[in-house]
Amino acid sequence: MLEKVARKETKGPRGARIFLLLLLFCAGARAAAPADLNAAHALYDKGDYAGARAGYEALVQSGPWSANLFYNLGNAAYRQGEKGSAFLAYERALALEPGHPEAAANLRFLREETGAKLPAVTWVDRALEHPAGNTAAWLAAAAFWGLCFSLAPLVWKRRAAAGPALVCVLALGWSGAALWWQNSQGALWIVTADTATARTEPADNATATAKLPVGSRVRLLLERGAWVNVRLPDASKGWIARDAADPVRLARR
Repeated sequence: MLEKVARKETKGPRGARIFLLLLLFCAGARAAAPADLNAAHALYDKGDYAGARAGYEALVQSGPWSANLFYNLGNAAYRQGEKGSAFLAYERALALEPGHPEAAANLRFLREETGAKLPAVTWVDRALEHPAGNTAAWLAAAAFWGLCFSLAPLVWKRRAAAGPALVCVLALGWSGAALWWQNSQGALWIVTADTATARTEPADNATATAKLPVGSRVRLLLERGAWVNVRLPDASKGWIARDAADPVRLARR
């Protein structure tokens, strides 16, 4: 079930040695990344899941990120029995590549295993959850400038490009709605502790309102010290311990 994505290796022609030497000289630090990745894969194949996980985590820290990197990190974490970390890695893989089939399959498998709680998904959610974050902002900017160029001929009393202008208007409306919806929902966090207890107030002695199994999805509303106020899967609000959950989205370095 939980296996790595097939890896492809390419080899250049022997006659390109000078080019390869120049590439290695100029790319220095980047050249180390594939070797580190292959080393992590090799450790995983040998059953050294702790070593493989450490290798994948080092690559996450150094970048660049990819869905396959987080997918393999999730596999290594799962083999160690760290289901919370596996959940988080698979969710991050899907945030980078929503159509990643292996990450989606493993995430479903884990949810069935733990009983993780998810909010109900409406057609609005499906329509506006992608593109996410910076992608939606870039799409909105591109659509805006595309609309400007499409309408520019009107300044010289010429006929505007009606077709492209309409496409840009639709793209601008969709990306703008996606940005508004995503900001109104709050950042997606995943419960990584075995169980997170939701309470009415940010205090250990406050009334408990819900128990969230590992892998449950919540939306961040407010942070306060060691607590976070979140929207729970049933759409109610509650406070959970800050160290019981982690954000899916990582800050770009």
